[in-house]
Amino acid sequence: MPQENMGDEVSSVTVVGGGDAGLLAALAVRSVNPGLDVRVVDDFAESPTRVGKSTFQAVVPLLHDVLDIDEGRFLQTVRPVWKGSVCFRDWCGNDPFHYAFDVRSVKPDLDDPKSVESLYHYYETGDMSTPAEGIVNERKTPLVYSAAANAYVMYPNMAYHLSIGRFNELLRELCGERDVALVDDRVTDVRTNADDTYVERVAGEDAVYDADLYVDATGFKRLLMDRLDADYRSFDIPLDAAFHATADHDIEDTVPATVVESGEYGWFWQIDTYDHRDLGYVYSSEHVSDDEALAEFEAHREEVFADLERYEFDSGFHEDAWVGNCVATGNALGFIEPLQSTALTTHLNTSVRLSRQLAAHGHINDAGLRESFNRYVTGTWNSVYDFISVHYLFADAVNDFWADMRDIPTSDRIDQYLAYYDANGFELYDSEVVTEEGTQLGMLTFPTSSLYFLIRNMGAESTFYEEHDFSVSDEIKERWRQRNGYVKDLADQCLSYEQVYKSGVVDAYVRNESAFAQAAAPDPGS
Repeated sequence: MPQENMGDEVSSVTVVGGGDAGLLAALAVRSVNPGLDVRVVDDFAESPTRVGKSTFQAVVPLLHDVLDIDEGRFLQTVRPVWKGSVCFRDWCGNDPFHYAFDVRSVKPDLDDPKSVESLYHYYETGDMSTPAEGIVNERKTPLVYSAAANAYVMYPNMAYHLSIGRFNELLRELCGERDVALVDDRVTDVRTNADDTYVERVAGEDAVYDADLYVDATGFKRLLMDRLDADYRSFDIPLDAAFHATADHDIEDTVPATVVESGEYGWFWQIDTYDHRDLGYVYSSEHVSDDEALAEFEAHREEVFADLERYEFDSGFHEDAWVGNCVATGNALGFIEPLQSTALTTHLNTSVRLSRQLAAHGHINDAGLRESFNRYVTGTWNSVYDFISVHYLFADAVNDFWADMRDIPTSDRIDQYLAYYDANGFELYDSEVVTEEGTQLGMLTFPTSSLYFLIRNMGAESTFYEEHDFSVSDEIKERWRQRNGYVKDLADQCLSYEQVYKSGVVDAYVRNESAFAQAAAPDPGS
């Protein structure tokens, strides 16, 4: 497509790359653009990776409401592990704590005159459990049998751990059912115009693939984006390499949380899926050799490793995510060190944005649409970086690596959030953090209230609470005791992974369609 015709209508879309990001992008485009010709080109003879993927809570409505992936079929085919939190088992010497997805559901009622007592009580003791935490601690699923409904119901506010092989197979099936062509071919040639502003030709071993719009989903290879004049912004984070391995585990030992622990020169992850335990060590190659990092990784775990691999990455993203007739998604668009498992959910959300913008603008590819999309992408990735950066700000500088991590740049917005917390303590109105200049700060991808609970567990202190001594009544202490007791009772009633997946419960749950659509555990505050 010549550059001067960039206002032409898009009638065909070719996604290059058939991993999870590429297939999700194709399904997202198809979701509200039924008239477009959509295909995915990849070497599908290669088996999907065994890597486990962790997500955050927004993935659930994106998959089931936006992409209309039937939840019952999803559960029966993919067999996800429900993720209730990121569990910081040992983070820079702090006591273990959860970043739970339902933390906002248990915050004090702001209309209650005793809410200040509750917040002060939490500041002093951290004594607040959520149902998601309880489910994680008991290693349960969020499914529970309700005698009143005579059906299995589910506690909400959870995300997923995905066996990517199973997930990828389901996405391929859905593409076939939704008229998204899967073309089995290995791309061997990408050509651009003289200015590197649009893609002229994509060819494989078997054919040439013409399209009005290309989507680069080729991962770190970036087969299309690397040929284009597309600005890539690197984040100043020393972490740039990772070892990854899998290990066998018993389904009853499943931990329904992404478990992270700090190491000497990075941090370790554990992501349990139905098929295996996914393990990794993210580290800085500037501060430690590969051999030393591998030795530390192996010494940290008792499991026997399989499928050991090493990855290199550059945390950053293409600020020009849409250049001419090419849009990037997945790791071809960007990657940030994976502490909060932001990648898959963020990429899916961006693909949904692309799909809706195409539909809303008559499938016209013009400069204004590209500029709008790129602003959205930039805002999203800046917000993700903001959230990741706060995890390192309170670490002790025990060596050069942790000193460098503690000093990674933060945005003005994060600096203002932290200054607000220091001066005012917890702020539970997510949209009402106001700077000294009177400017209302924009929302983070992750809520302000959750950010404050996170940093408090990492050691952040607030001058407001340190300088003002609030009394906490026996009534408030009893209220939290009862609430935490409810959490334990709910977790005890929840079903185990063996019951759900080995005893047919998931099939019984799926058959009760009305309960499936409306299911929710009682409000723990009631």
